[in-house]
Order: sequence, then structure tokens, then C-alpha cells
Amino acid sequence: MDESIRHGNLRVGALTALCAAFAPMLTMAGPPQLQSIAVTPANASIAVGQMQSFVATGTYSNGAVKALGPDISNIGLGMSHSCAVLTSGGAECWGENSSGQLGNGTTAGASVVPQPVKGITNAVRVAGGSHHSCALLGSGALRCWGDNTSGALGDGTTNDSTVPVTVKNISTAVAISAGSTAANEDVSCALLASGSVECWGDNQFHQLGTYPGAQSSLPVAIGGISTATAATINGGFYGCALLASGAIKCWGHNYQGTLGNGSTNDSVTPVNVVGISTATALASGRYSTCAVLANGTVQCWGSNLDGQLGDGTNESYSSVPVTVTGISTAISITAGGYHHCAGLRNGAVKCWGLNVSGELGDGTRADSSTPVRVRATTGPIKIASGNDFSCVLYSSGEMKCWGYNGFGQLGNRRLGGDALTPVRVVGTPGVVWTSNDQGKATITDRGLATGRGAGNATITATTAGLINDNAVLTVH
Repeated sequence: MDESIRHGNLRVGALTALCAAFAPMLTMAGPPQLQSIAVTPANASIAVGQMQSFVATGTYSNGAVKALGPDISNIGLGMSHSCAVLTSGGAECWGENSSGQLGNGTTAGASVVPQPVKGITNAVRVAGGSHHSCALLGSGALRCWGDNTSGALGDGTTNDSTVPVTVKNISTAVAISAGSTAANEDVSCALLASGSVECWGDNQFHQLGTYPGAQSSLPVAIGGISTATAATINGGFYGCALLASGAIKCWGHNYQGTLGNGSTNDSVTPVNVVGISTATALASGRYSTCAVLANGTVQCWGSNLDGQLGDGTNESYSSVPVTVTGISTAISITAGGYHHCAGLRNGAVKCWGLNVSGELGDGTRADSSTPVRVRATTGPIKIASGNDFSCVLYSSGEMKCWGYNGFGQLGNRRLGGDALTPVRVVGTPGVVWTSNDQGKATITDRGLATGRGAGNATITATTAGLINDNAVLTVH
């Protein structure tokens, strides 16, 4: 997401020859590019029923050789954990796991290594709350896992689950959002193909569009929303929906003006955000929400104690939208607990707000009430934020994260150690593993093959850029 390099004042005549001489070097500037991959072992032999592990390693333009994990197609972040949708339709999560939010069947503490989510094979999106996670399947169904004290898993119970359970009564979802107000008080919302929004879980602050106190372990329709194109409950205390008209409606807790309607009164029914009629995207943080407008500007409302409204002030809050300073080409927006990030048309990413753990990715810990440039990021296809960290995903399948890493959620296989600038998630960009004969051998997202029948199978690892390598597995 780096903008083109800014040059100082040069004497063109004096430096023309020098620049021409060094042009090949200048062309090589930028992040190392994946050049080739190799699958090992190149040949292997196992019996029917036995397993063989294959490994793909990539060689980069700077000579580095790195192991490659499974290819990622989408990402979603929770309070202190990260999840990724794999190109195969599987899902993996890493980071905090105190309530089973990684979906691997355990609550065995934090994991710095991605854990396969059990039973997920056709996911297209994933979202994380504080202590639970949810996946949208290609069929339009939803599955959630983790803490269920408030009913946030949507399965009609309040029983926690370390593996995915099916959200009841939803089969046409097109998007999923998850949030929380505190530990064990998670909430989830889904956007349906009809344009309606349904939510379930915690309801202390009208988040379900009903009077508080009655949490629900089953989805509840939000009244007055029928033409939504996006919905968010990430802040936990309140929800917002972007309508097809470009307007935005919010409901729930209105602490410091989070509903954007010019007041601080809670609302059980959706209210219009003042002055917004051309929004194209929105994202909600703990107590603030931002929207991208059709002209490329960004407007935010709600709490501003950490500069998260981005207007150059630290006024305590604004109950109506204010314009973020210096952004006119935004195409996407994301929200952490107390910071926001915008993706720009030129591929840059800029963030603003709280920066105590490096949330802004600019190499400092200084809060900023105006957008600052995230370092070493160019042209991601997806931006996502957790409470105090953010990540980007590239078309190559590479994923980078920055900010707080107390639970290993940055994916760099370290527990602790904030990253003030983006770090690569280990194993990305990844590969898709295939077997040319499923009757002879099958293979998992992480290269573990199982012999199914006698004969030879060609095992192939392929990157998003269509770089590949093969191995031969003989099954006897």
C-alpha cells in the first residue's frame, strides 16, 4: 500500500546519466517476490491407510527460502485472535483460545500456530468477537464456535462449544459480523440475501433491536431494516446497517453518540445517521463508527478520546458525523477497538486513533487524530482489524499484521512483542494442495496425504500466482 516514492528536489541535468545507470537497481526496489516453489519429498512411497507429509518451500527474489502454508482467500479478526478462510473452503484461527474461539476442539490457551477449525469445508467469510467466532458458508448457512454464555453461537443453547455449531433458522446469509460488550457477553449479526438483518446473543443495550435484558440464543430480526447491503455489530454495544440508498441506520447503546443521530439516547429501533446519504462502506469500533462516502471521503462519529474520529481533534465525542482529515480516495474501511484504517485507491492504507500497541502501523506508539501511513503495505485486497491490531491480505495470498501480539494473533509465531510496522504471517503466501487421483491419495490443506488405493498419484502445490511444483506418491 505504499504510495509512489516521494523524491526531493533534484538537478535533472546533472543526474540524468546517474539515474539511467542505476535504473535496473531502482526497478528491483520493493518487497521480495516469490520466484519458485519446491515440494519435498519429490518422491514418496506409503501403504494404503498410511500418511505422508509434503512441504512446499518458496524461493524469493532476494534469495530467501520460506515454508509456505495453505492459500488464504479471506480474513476476519476477533478481540485477540485471527481467522482466515482458505481457498479450499477450510478455515484456520490462531491467537487467544481461552473459550475455544479457535474452533480446534480445545481451550488449550493461546496458539501462535494456525489451528484448523474442525468441520469447516466450504467457508467464504469469517468473523470474530471477543471469545467466539463465526463462519459464513457457501450455502448461506452459518456456523459459530467459542463462548456461548450470551447465546452468541445462535444454536438455541447457551452451551459453549470448542467446535462449530450451526446457527439455527438462517440459510440465506451473505455476510457475518461479531462483537462483544465484555467477557462472556458476545453478540453476532448476519446480513441476509433479502436485505434484512438478524442478530443474536447479548442484549443489554438493545443490540438485538428489542428491549434490554432478554438475550437470545436464536436470531432476531432487526425491525425497519429491509434493504441493507452491509451490517456491523463489531462494537458490541450497538449495530449499524448500510442501506441500498446510501443511508446508514444504527440501533442500541448510544454512548457518546455512537448512533450518529445527534443525541446520546439509546434506541431500540434503528435511527438514521445524520447527513449521510451516499455511503459505500462502514465499520464500527468499540464506541465509534466510520463510513466511506461515494466521493472517497470518510466520515466518523461517536467517541473521540483517542482521536479515532480522525478530524484532527481529541474532542470527547461527536454525535453527528465529522469528516476525516486528508482522505479523499478511500475505497474501504475497518475498525479496531479505538482505531480505524482506510484503504485508498492508490493501494495505500492509512490509520488513525489509539496507537499504544502500534495499531497505526507507522513505526511509533504515538496516537494520531489524523490519518498516518501504514508502512510497507501496498495494494491489499482485504483489510481487517481486531481490538488493538490490524491485518491486510494481498492477492498473492500473503498476509501481514501489526499492533498488539499478546496472544500471538499477529501470526509471526511469537507470543508477545508488539509490531509497530506490518510483519508477515508465517506461511503466507500459501499454496493449494491437490492430488490428481483421489482414489489413490487425498491431501489436506497443510500437505498431509493419505494413501487410499494402490498406484501413483501426482501431488501438486500451487500458489495464487499459479507457480507450482509436483511430487509423486506411490501407494502400495
